[in-house]
Amino acid sequence: MSNAELELKIKEILSTENFFDMIEKAVEFEKEYKGTGFYKKTKMPLMEVIKNSKVWYALQLKDVVDVIQGMIDSLNVENVNSILSQLGEVYSKENTETLSIINEFKDLIK
Repeated sequence: MSNAELELKIKEILSTENFFDMIEKAVEFEKEYKGTGFYKKTKMPLMEVIKNSKVWYALQLKDVVDVIQGMIDSLNVENVNSILSQLGEVYSKENTETLSIINEFKDLIK
């Protein structure tokens, strides 16, 4: 297994949302990991690789930008417009009610 393939496997393991499932996947992969050239050269335990990888990938600016872009891409413009429209209607109604109250006070003062 090349380092590129190893990286893909580690990223796959790290993408597991449930912590305990992630640990189980790592344990299942450990035997294959110990057969890699990387392990043979470094003797780095898999759990240490996973910890260091998590920090490494979290600090990669490109990955952060990709996550933010993914969030932006997933925004539904129609939903945003609908929310803004609803807010506008609420403020319009409140402004109308406030103006009505002011006019009532104005009439009472006269």
